[in-house]
Amino acid sequence: MAMASGRVGAALRCCTASTEPMNSKVQLGKDGPRVSRIGVGTITWGDVRKGYGKTFDESTLQSTYVAARKCGINFFDTAEVYGYESLKQDDSSEQILARCIQTERMGNQAGDQGNAADPVVVGTKYFTIPWTNMLVGGGFRLGRQAILDAVQESSKRLNMLPIPLYMIHFPFPTYSQNVLMEGLREAKELGFVDAIGVSNYSQAEMEQAQEILEKHGLSLACNQVKYSLLDRKVEKNGLLEASKKLGIHLVAHSPLEQGKLTTGALGRTDVSDDTKTLLKLLQLIGSLTGGYSIEQVALNYLLAKGAVAIPGCRTETHVQQVAGALDFELDENEVAMIDEKVDYQEKIK
Repeated sequence: MAMASGRVGAALRCCTASTEPMNSKVQLGKDGPRVSRIGVGTITWGDVRKGYGKTFDESTLQSTYVAARKCGINFFDTAEVYGYESLKQDDSSEQILARCIQTERMGNQAGDQGNAADPVVVGTKYFTIPWTNMLVGGGFRLGRQAILDAVQESSKRLNMLPIPLYMIHFPFPTYSQNVLMEGLREAKELGFVDAIGVSNYSQAEMEQAQEILEKHGLSLACNQVKYSLLDRKVEKNGLLEASKKLGIHLVAHSPLEQGKLTTGALGRTDVSDDTKTLLKLLQLIGSLTGGYSIEQVALNYLLAKGAVAIPGCRTETHVQQVAGALDFELDENEVAMIDEKVDYQEKIK
């Protein structure tokens, strides 16, 4: 995504002057891990169709990881199918992320304790389509055992046991909620994972999953869903509010809408005039707030609504921009001003 350099101090300040990085951490769910309110999405890591091996490589991603950690980010989101085409070369998203973490651990053991007190939280996901074996290997996916087999394979690729957060990628007709939650429950009880969650679940599906888990004394840590200023369905359909009532944290994927909510989008021909009007409002608010960029204001809006955001990052510049969203807080009037603009634009469509 195209991101503006904006005010360099605003983008980098959390990387250079964060004396208490835990201040930005929130707990996922009732007993889940504590994570930075901005995480790093790694959907493009290892993905040759997104330019891996041509426009960026592992050294680029290693630098991205280091920059994120310096900015106080400890949450990294991945999935077993991210970068699957590079799996045989040990270059899938999970595998690259594992090497980034291992390099950091080796540095800590060598005496660099900069991040030792801020453990990395990796969230990965189970792909529910039965023929996922054609992408990542293993057997045809049906039943609880397939989940247990898959989580162990993710554990090997991540070189991590237990996995801090394991999620169902999305509901699929061949799996009942009872089977999916039973698989997550057993994975946790066997020590394969610390916390469990779901992704792309509706309110009804999330409530059903939570009800099943509560019978075993367990709870969902999060529900990862699409949420941005250009897609506020979770606010309108009650999912955001229901998540809060149940103590399940909402994690927003695609929070910058593939770059449509960045400064660079002002010059794009595929971005509508209405969206550009919104971007100019975010630009004005960012300027008045202290020199923050459009993308930082767009992300901070989601944080103000109680979500954790995981924008995709594959360069140091990306990380430095999105991490700047942790450095300020929109007040109620600014959030209301943005809501009013978006409400009006949605109404006249």
